[in-house]
Amino acid sequence: MRRRVARAGAGRSDEGSVSVWMIGVVVCAFMMIALALDGGTMLRARSDAFAAASAAARVGAQQLDPVEAVEGRAVLDPVAAERAAHASLAEQGLGGVVTVEGDTVIVEVTSTAHLQMASLVGQPTATFQATASAQAVKVVTP
Repeated sequence: MRRRVARAGAGRSDEGSVSVWMIGVVVCAFMMIALALDGGTMLRARSDAFAAASAAARVGAQQLDPVEAVEGRAVLDPVAAERAAHASLAEQGLGGVVTVEGDTVIVEVTSTAHLQMASLVGQPTATFQATASAQAVKVVTP
């Protein structure tokens, strides 16, 4: 004669409960990897855009009017400043808007980051704008 032993939870199947948990873990891990990869790419692109704008503005602010420079005054040559800033951006493979106002060169750059993981969900790029300015000044030695 066989004896039947009643078990707790008898008649209830727990098959597949670990699978649901693992799917959640895998999705969370994927999201963390995506954040690390694409987040780093976006931070780098943003930083590079600001660095390029700053460098171009500094190059532009060094373009002094030669006649005024001989007299000891720091006066920008606006055409040369704009041309030099655009050339600096072109060397870095970027385009932008350069404005010369008095003794200040203002550079606006738009940079695009190409994303890896976000492109899988339809967001292949992120765009950043950076603005920097530099002013031509006369340095007086003590």
